[in-house]
Amino acid sequence: MPSTSRRAFLGATAAGLAGLAGCDSLGSSEPTVELTLHVDRLDRPLAETLLWTPPERDDHPVQRTRRRAVAAAVDGERVSTYGYGVVPDGEYVERDGRYYLLHDVITGSERIERSVLRLSWVGRVDSEATPEGTPREALPEYDQNAVMPAFFAARVREFDGGAPWSLVEQGGFVYRHLDEAESELAPDPEHDYVVVHGTVLEVSVTQERLVEPEHTGFATAVADSAAAFDEVADAAAVELRLAPDDLGPDARDLFERVRGVEQYSETKPLSAAFESLVGALRLRDALDCSPENCRPRMYETEYLAYDGEYYDCALYINVTE
Repeated sequence: MPSTSRRAFLGATAAGLAGLAGCDSLGSSEPTVELTLHVDRLDRPLAETLLWTPPERDDHPVQRTRRRAVAAAVDGERVSTYGYGVVPDGEYVERDGRYYLLHDVITGSERIERSVLRLSWVGRVDSEATPEGTPREALPEYDQNAVMPAFFAARVREFDGGAPWSLVEQGGFVYRHLDEAESELAPDPEHDYVVVHGTVLEVSVTQERLVEPEHTGFATAVADSAAAFDEVADAAAVELRLAPDDLGPDARDLFERVRGVEQYSETKPLSAAFESLVGALRLRDALDCSPENCRPRMYETEYLAYDGEYYDCALYINVTE
């Protein structure tokens, strides 16, 4: 899949290669719209790029459960978990020279008793009125991970504001892997208080029956050789196919330059060659942007097949005052 670090780099360096731009905005006090095209040639075969790679660490309970589920699905079993995904949905895996597509589907629900960790704000650790607590770093790793969502939720209850709500469940953290990992907080907490970022928080763990969605994982065989999977990968992942003759001379020359340097920027009004290339890459929606209605945004074509190679193409819009 495309590199998230590359995307972050793209957003942080949208002003790159200004010397190649079709319109120079230096000295202008008016808002300008800059478009940066990033062309990332895959550095490994497309088929290899699409294969799911398990995390290097396999001692985390979630990863151990996932590895077992993937192996069972490839063996033809249907594996179920409750409250969390069982296999990486939509990913491809290889086993003994055969290739499979993994599926994770919701097949029902069930009420299951879970330990739920919640934290309550007490005060700063350096206050004499604050009780001593166990530093988060001294807890088992599973508890260290559990404490952070509960901390965020407690902070919101104390001060309002926002939190990474995708991590918070039931106002804290729901333990779903206690049979797989060591815990000093659940189901029966060994600590009354914990310390997170210099703040002491009171620990509360309750046993609650939650309605947990049932995730069922299975695998579909898609290829019985590497050559066959190359064709599957090409058919499944390529969004756009272009030959050099599909581009006009100026757009083709520009693309050759861009794929040589990986990044190219222009400010509006754009050159005709850049507009033509952006349209050919199916990123034309970005061209409707103006200083009055533009917002920073990225458009992407994943993947482009061009002249025997594969590329991930992204166009980033930036508005400068």
